Amino acid sequence: MSAAAAAFLWYVVVAGPQGGVTVLPSPFDQQDQCLAAVKAYEATKPAANWSLQCIPAAPAIGDEEVPEDGAPAEQ
Repeated sequence: MSAAAAAFLWYVVVAGPQGGVTVLPSPFDQQDQCLAAVKAYEATKPAANWSLQCIPAAPAIGDEEVPEDGAPAEQ
């Protein structure tokens, strides 16, 4: 896993039977944790037409590291 991939937070997205979509508020630090949560939910035999997925999200804007000299980091 690259350092960039490790910086992602993973969220569970829930899609309802009438087309509504929501993101659960608590992120996971690793994709495996998120996938385990989805698998545990699916094991409870949920109502038909509900689905869960794990999606990555980058850190919030402003959370990236800034060097001490204040210059933006080179890409």
